[in-house]
Amino acid sequence: MNLIIKILKLRITKIILFFLFIAFLASLYFCRDWYFVQYHKCVGFYYVHKGDKAFKEAKYQKAIDNYKTALRHYPGHSRASCNLGNIYVSFENYYDAVTAYENALKFSPNFMGCRMDLGIILSEKMANYDKAIQEYGRIVNSKPFTINIPFVFNNKETTNANKGLAYYNMGLAYRGKAVYMGDKSSTSVKYLKKAKESYQNAEKYLKNDYDNTYNLALTNHLLGDYSSAGSEYCKAINIKPDSYEAHYNFALLLRSMNMNKEALTEFEKTTMLLDYNGNNSNKNKYVFGIINEIKRRILNEGQYDYLKDRRDFTALKDDDITYSKGKVIAEKQKSFKMNELLKCTYGDKFEEI
Repeated sequence: MNLIIKILKLRITKIILFFLFIAFLASLYFCRDWYFVQYHKCVGFYYVHKGDKAFKEAKYQKAIDNYKTALRHYPGHSRASCNLGNIYVSFENYYDAVTAYENALKFSPNFMGCRMDLGIILSEKMANYDKAIQEYGRIVNSKPFTINIPFVFNNKETTNANKGLAYYNMGLAYRGKAVYMGDKSSTSVKYLKKAKESYQNAEKYLKNDYDNTYNLALTNHLLGDYSSAGSEYCKAINIKPDSYEAHYNFALLLRSMNMNKEALTEFEKTTMLLDYNGNNSNKNKYVFGIINEIKRRILNEGQYDYLKDRRDFTALKDDDITYSKGKVIAEKQKSFKMNELLKCTYGDKFEEI
């Protein structure tokens, strides 16, 4: 009896395998297109792997060749298209980069990193501000599915950071349009206001971000909103005290507001940073010329005693300096707190204006 059962089981197994084989042959006949696609996908993934490896090894031409081969087999591989765009950017081939980015987004519209790269190239390298703003708008208006599993996975922070960066880059694009339209034209002012709004929206996502705060200050400066500009310059400086650009533009603002004592201090901070970072002497000469002008203003206001009794706040103690080729320079390895010295201490004055 057991033998009969074994024989039946064996025959049933063979029958099942036979029908499975017939079904497979039938699927090859009726679904050959699907198998064809899967074959090319496998080949595509293989060449993407080779492209990624070449990309990491900085063998860019080899990476390009492999990515192109991969995309011929599997055009929908968005990451390969985006990486191809990134390589084109490194070669300053911006038109092909845009084509590669757009191809990636055609298959993966929610690939926000790639869309951000596309917007940046359109705005900063091709001056196509309108199209760049559209791309940034798609990012900020997107509603991706967020997952927050404590200690395991959380994409909410990344999503918020992407939106903040999109608003920030949108602000840069609007400011680029404003500059293109000309100084103080009504259209230029309109775009500057849009830039300001974009930076303010970015601020909700990018907390204490120097670049966003500085550009918000600069935009307020261009709009003639000196109170807001001064307040934002102070915030930017306190985020990044060693920023030459923030101190310099803040000093220009203070000079235009006839806040000459504060302007003098900020211009001196600018020269200190120029010396500290070893910048060329032409910039220093220019800034020193402005410092002399500010001092003349203070003298004309009858405040000779202020200049006479005032000690240059950038003066350092003997143990905070070193000598190099006959020049006194700040010693980077010393423990003096230069950042504390450079911080803005009168931001509250702009709240009173």
